[in-house]
Amino acid sequence: MPKLIKNGEIVDNLYTWQQDKESAASESAIVPMSKWLTEQDNIGPVAGIWIDAGEGTEALAEIDLNQFDVIGVNFPAFVDGRGFSYARLLRERLGYKGEIRALGNFIPDQLGYLLRVGFNSFQFNDEVDLEKALVLHKSFSIAYQGDVNEPRPMFLRR
Repeated sequence: MPKLIKNGEIVDNLYTWQQDKESAASESAIVPMSKWLTEQDNIGPVAGIWIDAGEGTEALAEIDLNQFDVIGVNFPAFVDGRGFSYARLLRERLGYKGEIRALGNFIPDQLGYLLRVGFNSFQFNDEVDLEKALVLHKSFSIAYQGDVNEPRPMFLRR
């Protein structure tokens, strides 16, 4: 069974990232947001949805996101930072409390930053060594700016 990092541990990946929009969905599938939005009445129960770069979170504003076990955010390239904003919007504006999973082409060096904006699970590409990546799975000991876990900046915490 494939593995991923979730909440600071290497665990089995219980969900399937369904990248093909034409595939039939299952209860363990993370389906494309666009597919779920257009077919939600016919698609049946799914584990979650994933947001592609460029889609944004605006279409989810009136949806109860806590019906999903997981919301994935695709990083088409490690230099594409839109996913960072999507995670923060999911947590702070849309009130999502569940698992936010980074998917695609991000790198282990980004884990500290991904944690600060609300990600709590990481599905790396196959070539990434999860044991080595886990070493980088920690927030900074001190951050001057606020984040989703501690919104107050440093000067207000003194």
